[in-house]
Amino acid sequence: MRRAFVGAAVASLVVCGGLAAVAVPGAGPEQAPAVTGTASRQEPAAGDETVAGGGPGTAAGTAAGAGTSATDAASIAGAAFNPTDLAWLQLAAPMTEQALRLAELVTVRATSPDLRELAAAVTAADGAELTRLHALLVRAGADQARPHEGHDMPGMTTATEYAAAQQESGAAFDRTVSTYLREYLEQSVRLADSENAAGRDLTTRELAADIRRSRGAELARLVP
Repeated sequence: MRRAFVGAAVASLVVCGGLAAVAVPGAGPEQAPAVTGTASRQEPAAGDETVAGGGPGTAAGTAAGAGTSATDAASIAGAAFNPTDLAWLQLAAPMTEQALRLAELVTVRATSPDLRELAAAVTAADGAELTRLHALLVRAGADQARPHEGHDMPGMTTATEYAAAQQESGAAFDRTVSTYLREYLEQSVRLADSENAAGRDLTTRELAADIRRSRGAELARLVP
């Protein structure tokens, strides 16, 4: 299958958290991912930790205390995610975004009624899952990082492939988009299994389990 050998490598990288090294654009191989970067902010000096009843009650001290509280909250939220969680979220989100764009094209261009119905199901179910993926990226503090944008990776429909599909029609169009949808669904299942095996954050793993079920069901509907 197209780029299949790369697919196995990507799945194994997610298991070991190797993709987290690119969580921040320009990060080196030994630089902590974005989620741990939030947790590693320098703690304020002892004199800046003034809270009501705990020391000099100045406005500056109160503001410093509020800032410390916000930092601590962000640190706690970020610490819930391990490198596998972050890698999976940052890969699953763009994969889903590109698949939804393709599915919209399929619903109006496919000649097969079954393929159009599948694309409509993908638009509804996977669209809802994308909302959850984005929410988790925000909670992890990684919603601004897009390390895989524009990459030709397994399960992603590239801009070139999408443009090529637009030029086709009839049975040729159906065959082409079926290939892309199958790769997307199969890779989604593989990566969800990897997240469930090695992820830490419970909500992220629950989403991966839901994606594993929904995309497995969509894959079963795709006619060989």
